[in-house]
Amino acid sequence: MARPEMINWESQTTEILLNPRMPTKQRDELTSLLKKESTLKGHLWFTTSGTTGTLKLVALSKHALLTSAHAVNQHLNANASDIWLNVLPSFHVGGMGIWTRSHLSNSSVIVQEKWDPQTFHSCINEKQITLTSLVPTQLYDLIAHKLAAPPSLRAVIIGGGALSEALYQQAKQLSWPLLPSYGLTECCSQVATAQIDSPKLKLLSHIEASLSSDGLLQIKSPALLTTYAYPSENRLLFVDPKEEGWLITEDRAQVDSGFLHILGRSSDFVKIGGESVDMNRLINLLMKLAPQTDATLLALPDERLGHVIHLVHTPPKTESLITQFNEEVLPFERIRHSHCVPNIPRTSLGKVIKKELEALIYQKA
Repeated sequence: MARPEMINWESQTTEILLNPRMPTKQRDELTSLLKKESTLKGHLWFTTSGTTGTLKLVALSKHALLTSAHAVNQHLNANASDIWLNVLPSFHVGGMGIWTRSHLSNSSVIVQEKWDPQTFHSCINEKQITLTSLVPTQLYDLIAHKLAAPPSLRAVIIGGGALSEALYQQAKQLSWPLLPSYGLTECCSQVATAQIDSPKLKLLSHIEASLSSDGLLQIKSPALLTTYAYPSENRLLFVDPKEEGWLITEDRAQVDSGFLHILGRSSDFVKIGGESVDMNRLINLLMKLAPQTDATLLALPDERLGHVIHLVHTPPKTESLITQFNEEVLPFERIRHSHCVPNIPRTSLGKVIKKELEALIYQKA
């Protein structure tokens, strides 16, 4: 994976940015397939999860990333005197976006590889950091440690998941200059971002937004992806999801006078610690590991991480299953709680009735 500070944004070189925690064999296979089958020039490849539970790759052109970065810089009034503190991984658009913005504004970037709220806070003070970007879980940690915003900091973009009103107000009481945002990998990060004096999400300058016939948010922008690539039987299937330049998202929303209000996701994706997690993929893995076990997974609210994974099962015990499962997934996808119930409520077609199951769990708590 290319070092982000070494990327030549004017060249036609294409870079492949994969999670270093991905199993080596899978990472090597994806890299080999992309080098063999993709002819795209001047792009960056990122990974994200598909609605069917399969991994998919997203191709973002350097032009698209620069378009997004220019709009964010405008929104922030970023310039060469700014110093970014980057605590987000560069294989995500949130982290890479910081490098792209710094390239355009000639601002500096300081990297904190491992998240620690005290170290983060000290670095802001010592280096006179002016800009940064966090996920809600990281903001939660700062508030839990009762750390007030250092005076040099003028804006903190919050992305990677919904920010609760309670956490927003607690952070404001500690003077954190928050800018909640809504974005997606397919649009090079931010689509709409708040301003310091209000949590309302303002559409960025490169975005056109409306609602589809199904009431889902759809967007048009020069910062949209070029294509998806789906690994399939040692090949890649390339799919451009845009329709006449519009990308239909999975989010229900309201669009009013240049502002965006997200009502909720229509799919089974959840955010855990700022990471997008496809519950269908995890449930499929669980069934593969224990096909004879009557069990399922739920993502239930968690004050710190937004959601965490719960295993719900009928007798007998499942300690070995939990161990197997947790070895197969990324750290934020691990099972953190388990619940043994007499039966798992299902429809006549075998689909789990989530509301009844959640009620059953909360009754036992």
